[in-house]
Amino acid sequence: MSHTTAVTPQDILARADALQRTLDVSFRDQMVQAIYADAERIAARAVRSAGDRVWDLDQRIDRILTSPVWGLPIMLLGLAVAFWLTITGANYPSQLIASGLFWIEDQASALFTAAGVPWWITGFIWHGVYRGLAWVVSVMLPPMAIFFPIFTILEDLGFLPRVAFNMDRLFKAVGAHGKQALTMSMGFGCNAAGVVACRVIDSPRERLIAILTNNFVPCNGRFPTLIMLATIFVAAAFPPAFASFAAAGSVVAVILIGVAVTLIMSWVLSRTVLRGEASSFTLELPPYRRPNIMQTLYT
Repeated sequence: MSHTTAVTPQDILARADALQRTLDVSFRDQMVQAIYADAERIAARAVRSAGDRVWDLDQRIDRILTSPVWGLPIMLLGLAVAFWLTITGANYPSQLIASGLFWIEDQASALFTAAGVPWWITGFIWHGVYRGLAWVVSVMLPPMAIFFPIFTILEDLGFLPRVAFNMDRLFKAVGAHGKQALTMSMGFGCNAAGVVACRVIDSPRERLIAILTNNFVPCNGRFPTLIMLATIFVAAAFPPAFASFAAAGSVVAVILIGVAVTLIMSWVLSRTVLRGEASSFTLELPPYRRPNIMQTLYT
């Protein structure tokens, strides 16, 4: 009489865990890639649509923008161009606004002096509070008015998901979740929104890493300040012909430092207090869309 050993669920899980350790780290990516390749092959034989050329153009563009070789340089070039346009385009409006506000200061202070108002009140109100406010408005308002629409247009075009795709392999290398690239990209728009977006990460460990490191990248609200500091301190050290390029390059350098610190801290956390195995995910890139310029300007 033969005896058979009962297999428990724990045995099955242990066997599955042992087999999982023998697989290559890219096994899931290869499996998903094979599934998508089969799906595309079947769809190509069975489906015909008027948008085939558009879809083919999207794929051709993605082969360049998401390339391991050209993806990151093009991403950095796009950010540099956006900052250069912001810095260059904000110069004349800043001068115009400053001239108008300081003219008001001169007229108002002269009026206070003629009215016999004590000098310290005039100095406090017009040469202190008002002048500081005028500097802030004239320096920060034009970059904000230019950069925010540019950033919104890049988002509408589908540029940010490609940025996340290019950053995915870096986050996987430091032991973080690939979706952290998405939350970090949202952090460029708003760190609070980036932290809220971390809920899309299923793993509590990787979600906490994304939350703790999201603030290292500058958000939209800090870009005008960075541009102002770069224009005042960095651009002043270069000839006028290269001043805007130097300022834009310095802002991009600050962003790169923020991304580098994010990756370093993610690596440190994933190997110390938040140690664990990085999980994979599949990111479907949205199609390229034509931005709605009027809606962008309205918002």
